[in-house]
Formats: sequence, structure tokens, C-alpha cells
Amino acid sequence: MVRVGTCETMAKDPKNPVVGDLAVDCSLLADLMIDLPPGAMVGMRREQRGLDALLSEVAANQKTLGTRAGILDADAQALAKLTDKILLVRKYKEPLRKLLELVTETEAALDHERHQHISNIAASVEQRAKMPGNEDLRSLYRATREYRSAVGKKAARTRAKAKHGDPVEPVVGPAAP
Repeated sequence: MVRVGTCETMAKDPKNPVVGDLAVDCSLLADLMIDLPPGAMVGMRREQRGLDALLSEVAANQKTLGTRAGILDADAQALAKLTDKILLVRKYKEPLRKLLELVTETEAALDHERHQHISNIAASVEQRAKMPGNEDLRSLYRATREYRSAVGKKAARTRAKAKHGDPVEPVVGPAAP
């Protein structure tokens, strides 16, 4: 596990982020942001190879050939402005992708550590419950013990099904909150 120190990875300029920055200020994109409904991107046209050549060609020819080709100046200008906006949005993608990766991995590491403590607590309860006068600890920490054992019990049921020839479905953990 690699810990990221706050001093070295804080963005020098959060409005011009680089991969690894912990502060990314997307306020420059506020007027551009679009929240599409689920599935709305299906069927949308996306950039393809050759776009750079197209953009150069339109820009180079617009002044002398645009009218003859039926290309309005407004259309050529809109193309250039949209390209600039796309480049601005893309500037944030990699730093945000890396930041999401860091946040996701941090959550996973913290959750793993939390579950190590849960296991230790449950094991302590099991051991202490064996001592005279502590017999009630098992019932008082029932939810803790059951939670700790849930994964093992599910694995045992899966192995039992597989042993009897029943089809075994892959185990997928619950979605993180």
C-alpha cells in the first residue's frame, strides 16, 4: 500500500490539474457540464481517427473556399469553439480518473482494515466467552459474530452445492455504498 502525502500531491493550480493531484477545481467547466439521463450516450457520434486533418482542412479553407463549399462562417466557428470546449473538458479527465482511483482504493484499504478489526473483535469475544462468568458474551455480540462469519458460511454453502453437483453461480459482493 502506498500512501499519498498531502504536500507533494496537492495541486499547484487546481484549475490546471495533473494526474495525482488531490484537488481538482472543475468550476471552469460549470457552464459546459451536461448531466445526461441513463442511456442517452448510446448512439451518440464520437470522435474518430482523422479529426485533426478535418479540423485543419476546414480552418485552412474556410476563408477562401467556405462560401463556395456552402460552409457558413458560423458553422466553422462553432466547430472550432466546440473543439476548444472538448479540449478543456479532456484536460480534467485523467486527473479526475486518477483521483477516483485513489478514492476507490483508499475506501477499499480502509474497509479491509475495518474488517480486520471486526475479525479481531469477534475472535476476542469468542475467546473471552469461554471464561467463567462471560458465557453471555456470545449472545451479547451475536450480530458481530454473525457478520464476521457470513462470508465463510456463504463459501461453505457454495462448496456444498458444488460437491453435490448443483450449478454454482459466481459470488459477487454487495455494491459499495
